[in-house]
Amino acid sequence: MSKINELVDQIKQATDYQKNKRLLKEKILTDLHLAYSGGLFLIDTSLLAFLATWPEDELYLQDVYENPVLVKRDDFLAQARTQYHSIMNSWQVQHEELKRIRKI
Repeated sequence: MSKINELVDQIKQATDYQKNKRLLKEKILTDLHLAYSGGLFLIDTSLLAFLATWPEDELYLQDVYENPVLVKRDDFLAQARTQYHSIMNSWQVQHEELKRIRKI
């Protein structure tokens, strides 16, 4: 690929920053879904806080398909925290790359 084509590609990436940022967010939101005990859950800060403060070991949670699913709180919370932490770190790295490309 010629240098001119590379430069054109970089400029297109830089001008598409908002579009790329939105697409990245959509991808991250998809990655924040956790399959557990036959249900699918969107892991967010309110779910993590709820699980961290719930006093009982087992509870029913509504999944994204509005089905009640029995979860073991400690196990589910550990998996949810791990996935949330991993995905948010990945998002930050990818977002920084988008910002870097934009500045080219």
